[in-house]
Amino acid sequence: LGNKLEAQGCLCGVVDRSIVRLSVMGGCGSKIVEKEIASVPVVKPGLKRGTTVMHTLGDSVQVADLGNKLVNQAEDMDREMDGSVPLLALVAHDNMKGMMKQFALVHKELLKDFRLTGTGTTCKMLSSIGLQPVGQTKSGPLGGDQEIGAMICREELQGIFFFRDPLSAHAHIADIEALMRLADCYQVYHCTNYRSAAAVLTVMHDRLKTAARGGVRGSVALPEGVTSLKEFTEDPQAAPAEVAAVKI
Repeated sequence: LGNKLEAQGCLCGVVDRSIVRLSVMGGCGSKIVEKEIASVPVVKPGLKRGTTVMHTLGDSVQVADLGNKLVNQAEDMDREMDGSVPLLALVAHDNMKGMMKQFALVHKELLKDFRLTGTGTTCKMLSSIGLQPVGQTKSGPLGGDQEIGAMICREELQGIFFFRDPLSAHAHIADIEALMRLADCYQVYHCTNYRSAAAVLTVMHDRLKTAARGGVRGSVALPEGVTSLKEFTEDPQAAPAEVAAVKI
């Protein structure tokens, strides 16, 4: 099937259970080809993966309610971290690779406690200083940003440290913007400069150690006496008047 479709000029493919749907371009225009297959390789799901707000939304998201949904998504992402070692993606543009190496060297002891991934050259650098990435993607211009975006959609990723070059043009700017948008949709930690990455990594590591002692791992603060932010976003009138005290 794959060879036949390649010969016809395959444009894209979507896996849906045991049916592969492929849009192909032929002499008379594009058409959809369906082929049933015996099995489809899938990514092994992690703990409670697929249970966040983003995975319950339909195609008709009300803009007026989007803020509340994203607040709930942030809380859900905190919950997703429970019982698992967070996965961080490290990416750096060419002129920022030196800064990324310095960042990794300075924070090496913290990074050791996380699972790491990123683009090929960054992962090679991490390996050279004694860190062990669990996998890597292609370079950004060749689809690496989109691969990381797919990890976000599958809820495999908890943070992105993307040191972007702010003074150069990028041929794959659309991919970069799409990645940043997905990070906002799924409420994934995402830092684009040294200071913010250092601050977020420190907080994430502190919470990781706190969780090991039986404390709260997430970074979303809850008002005293409140067990979920959904109590606010679903019924603001029912929320306590005093919300200054937060549970950390």
